[in-house]
Amino acid sequence: MKFLRFLGSVLMFLFTGLLIFTVFLVLVIVILVKGPSLQAREIFVHSCEETSALKFLPRWFLPDEEVDRILAPVMEEPVQTAEAFVPLGYDTEAGGDAAFGAKGSADGTEAEDAQEPIVVEDIRGGTYVGKMMIVSDPKRVVIGTLPTYGEGVSGRFLPQFIEAYEAVGGTNAGGFEDPDGHGKGGIPDGIVIENGEIRYGSAGSYYRNIIGLDADGKLHVGHMTGAQALSDGIVTGVSFSPGEILVQDGVPAEHRASGLNPRTAIGQRADGAMLLLVIEGRHAGSLGASYDDLRDEMVKYGAVTASMLDGGTSSAMYYEGEQITRGSNLLGMRLLPTTILVLPEEKAG
Repeated sequence: MKFLRFLGSVLMFLFTGLLIFTVFLVLVIVILVKGPSLQAREIFVHSCEETSALKFLPRWFLPDEEVDRILAPVMEEPVQTAEAFVPLGYDTEAGGDAAFGAKGSADGTEAEDAQEPIVVEDIRGGTYVGKMMIVSDPKRVVIGTLPTYGEGVSGRFLPQFIEAYEAVGGTNAGGFEDPDGHGKGGIPDGIVIENGEIRYGSAGSYYRNIIGLDADGKLHVGHMTGAQALSDGIVTGVSFSPGEILVQDGVPAEHRASGLNPRTAIGQRADGAMLLLVIEGRHAGSLGASYDDLRDEMVKYGAVTASMLDGGTSSAMYYEGEQITRGSNLLGMRLLPTTILVLPEEKAG
């Protein structure tokens, strides 16, 4: 009997705590959507829209017409004219990183570890924290794939990809079918290319936001068919159709309204070094980053090419056996269809 009373007290305590948290959360949302700040309202709508499971939430509190109005603006494609070029602070023809010092960091300072093959730096913005991994040899970066894809197939966790490829670190990569946030990671939302062949998708289909590497380690990003990706020489690649190209041919993308969420992105400097960026989100220490935040971080680190990868609860970075970014999924890591992996020097292509 005492045990039952104790159990009842515990359940009542948990129920009361959950009720208080729910009421608090609803009040916060009401303040965001009904309060005087139009910017806060737009950030809330975009943040929910960019998730798999919470797209419905803004329409509980706002008319459909208001939500549609907020979601209507789209980012312009990068303009490839000389007049539109934004100087990035270094000589792309020289292939150098004069603005970044020997280390290649954003502060331009000299450092004893200037020639380190991999450098991981802390990233901090107004609403976010994260990690930037700089890999000097682009041929060490590959796309990790599953043995097979399709219905009934489950993805792998990032550490499992790392173990299978004997990699030293990596991040999540392409998107996947994720109805209501319950996807198993076995069905990519676009194309997967491995060893110069299409593993998932088709040559004739058109894909938004293909991200791939050619045999020389050059990063390619763009909207194209599978056949065009292969003709461009992409030997390993993925796509993330909801994402955006951040920098193309040295030109940063124009502004696009977006929410604050966990993010993952990939870029390449003029000297060939690869930039892997993961931004934490959805916790008190880091609400998340916008598309513009990702673009600005990539530009700050000298990217001449950069693109978003899948984000949200998938965003994670591992290095030397540890997860070095905090995930946003209360249930743990997500099963993934593809990953960006950094191989040991001796295994680089």
